[in-house]
Amino acid sequence: MTQESAEESPAASGQGVLGAGLRRLLAESGLDKGIVVARANRLLDDWGVRRVSAPRFTERLSGQPGSNFAQLWALVAVMLVARGDLTQAEAAVPLRIRTTAGDGPPAPRARAGQTGDQPSVPRARAGRTSGAGPGRAQGHCDYWYVLWESVREEPGPGPDRRLGVYLDAAARAHCGHAYPDLFSDDSALIADTYVPQLVVATARGREGTGKPGPAAKVFAAVCGSSLLVAGSGGGKSTLMRIHAAETAAQLADRRSGKDVPVLVRAVKLAARGPFAHVLAAAASDALADQLAPGALIADLFRRRPSPKANWLVLVDGLDEIPARARTTLLRTLAAAEQEGPYRFVVSTRPLPRDELEAMPPAWARFDLLPFTAEDLHGYARARFADLTDRDGHVERFSALLAESGLAELARTPLMAALLCRLYAQTPGQRLPNGRTAVYREFVDRVYNQNTHKDVIESHQRAIEALVRPFQHVPDRDAVISAASTARNELLDLVGHLAFQLLYARAGTFAEAVADHPLSCPPSPLSAREWHAFLREMLSATGLLTAQGGELAFPHRTFMEYHAARCATRTRTERAWELWHLLDSRWVRPPTWPFTRKTWSMSVMKVNFLSILGFYGLPTLTHADMSYAGFVLDLVDAHGGPGANVRIRYLRIATRGGGEGGTFVTLQAALGTLVPAQAADAARATLARVALSGRRISGEQRLLAAETLCRVGDERGLEALRAMAEDPQQLDVIDQWHTPFRLQAMPYIFAPITPYEVEIMRRDSRRDTESKLEAMMRDPTLPEMARGEAGRVRVAFGTIIGDRAGARVGQAKSRPNRGRWWRKRGRPAS
Repeated sequence: MTQESAEESPAASGQGVLGAGLRRLLAESGLDKGIVVARANRLLDDWGVRRVSAPRFTERLSGQPGSNFAQLWALVAVMLVARGDLTQAEAAVPLRIRTTAGDGPPAPRARAGQTGDQPSVPRARAGRTSGAGPGRAQGHCDYWYVLWESVREEPGPGPDRRLGVYLDAAARAHCGHAYPDLFSDDSALIADTYVPQLVVATARGREGTGKPGPAAKVFAAVCGSSLLVAGSGGGKSTLMRIHAAETAAQLADRRSGKDVPVLVRAVKLAARGPFAHVLAAAASDALADQLAPGALIADLFRRRPSPKANWLVLVDGLDEIPARARTTLLRTLAAAEQEGPYRFVVSTRPLPRDELEAMPPAWARFDLLPFTAEDLHGYARARFADLTDRDGHVERFSALLAESGLAELARTPLMAALLCRLYAQTPGQRLPNGRTAVYREFVDRVYNQNTHKDVIESHQRAIEALVRPFQHVPDRDAVISAASTARNELLDLVGHLAFQLLYARAGTFAEAVADHPLSCPPSPLSAREWHAFLREMLSATGLLTAQGGELAFPHRTFMEYHAARCATRTRTERAWELWHLLDSRWVRPPTWPFTRKTWSMSVMKVNFLSILGFYGLPTLTHADMSYAGFVLDLVDAHGGPGANVRIRYLRIATRGGGEGGTFVTLQAALGTLVPAQAADAARATLARVALSGRRISGEQRLLAAETLCRVGDERGLEALRAMAEDPQQLDVIDQWHTPFRLQAMPYIFAPITPYEVEIMRRDSRRDTESKLEAMMRDPTLPEMARGEAGRVRVAFGTIIGDRAGARVGQAKSRPNRGRWWRKRGRPAS
């Protein structure tokens, strides 16, 4: 039997005919697959259709029809042109797909053995149609459309047995709490204490006036892929875990067309390789306790889980990988979404604006809102279910929160879980004072008072198992001595691991422990045996969890607390932390010698010396605030000469300008032990900056108003209304945009040029516009504040108009003779 007859025999499937026809057409065209894809994408760009990738073309050659006929026709048209059946002009014309009765191609004849109700495929030879002249392109298109449509109507293969295995494992793995040792009993289900939260959809480039809605809408198919943003401990992981567990359980009982969830960690998905292989490895890692190695393979995730469903990949912890890896991973996910059966929901802490703008344009963004007072009350009722007089304990707990100043902090789900656990262990007793004290007491109870975990006995058994193979007395003594030393220094090792992992200096346990003194094994042991022993000892402490065979901290804030504890062990280390977090940020603006020092969270824009490290950390971002708060509280608790943090808070609050006031105010809101006098002074400074009649840059004025609004101070709204009425006060040149040549030479020796003034004005306006747009889109701000920011943006737009570019052009057209600094300092246009 010839290949042609075999392909058109009654036993042949529609996919076989489609694949064979495309492969024959490719061979007769004389083109390779890369050229076909490149030329097809040029046609698709002209038609306004999404591009096709090389892997998708390979799938079409195997007979998979895909969901977009325009992509298939572009590939076919390119090969028909190369074979000489069409001209380039005929192929470039977008064609109409005629599908109505009497207006389409002839219905294909049924094959022998088929009834009229069964799908069939055309018997004509693939790619060979009659007709010439203007309509021949339409004839080819009609043929391939009928073939494509008939293949799509064929019944798909039966359900993959591996999918059922995966769903059962996912339902079991995700139904328990992510951190059972920290927040609940081992047997508790996550749904028992879960309180649904709300989300706000934020449109890219538009004012964030969206109304809060149920968090479940994040996973709806109509939303496509999306980014889920919330602060530290905001409930992102719990929300994803709840959805993965419930959906997997539903699909395991009754298969449907719902998208199948796959919960993975971002750090595992950032590995290199074909996406289906990386996803299979990440899913296997997440379900390592439920599935045997190799149970999940790439082939399962390369195809749709069912004919009308996609894989809903839940990527948790985008912020836990380095910035460059984050951008790369987002690009990888965007490409995978276009090329395969995937949707994505990616969770992250708030990231810098430029990183969020790297998000794929079609993705939605949702901001997960903290607990309301009613949510917190309901959560406490669920957590105190085992206490007698539950309602009485809930009221007592609420009163203690208000007394200790933790009521606002407890709206964060993670902090609510910590506080409820502390209260449930000692009902009725006072709560710790401040966030750091909460973590300190919680860690102490988990490690030192966790009697039901038998930590001491677990450590002793691990040491005995390590020593048992050695019968030579010197070897045995060496192993016992090293193991006992390791047991005594476990907390120090936990802090070291946290510090290494927090700053992305290490990605795995072995890398993080490599430069610690405990990493060197005693002579009778190999490094592999010794590291396995250390891993077992650390696991028994309850301070770390095992995720896919790797030790990890249950939450990023615990990593920050342990890292801060590690960074403040000695007086020298505490002095260094104080210097690079607070003292190094007192800088003089570049318009010296006529200005006084101020305090800046971002010193990279202050002086080129920051590049050499003279000013400590280049920038204090929102991601650093939590770690900085832990460090400053611990330094203050240790005390000692020159370590008076409270005096520094007051100085920054009163003399640090808008950024200093913002830092102190946000630290106080975070739960750091900021003195009340410093917190009040910081708000007064912010009000003075926001409402001042002096010439203050628009960005700084807006920052001060935003911070006041964020903490519920009415002066923030008052300042925004004043800016809307008089937007001219925002159009002030920011002194940080002074050219570098003027930072090295006073104005009296190097007068500023008109061109440089316009460049400084343009950059200052750009910063002000960016700040306004960020405020308009920020759902964590009160809705009234976002609305006022929108009014300010409109008013400011009427002031700046399009005149800035004209003035810059006029300045550039002026003579440039006789002044050497104009020739050397002018940037390229």
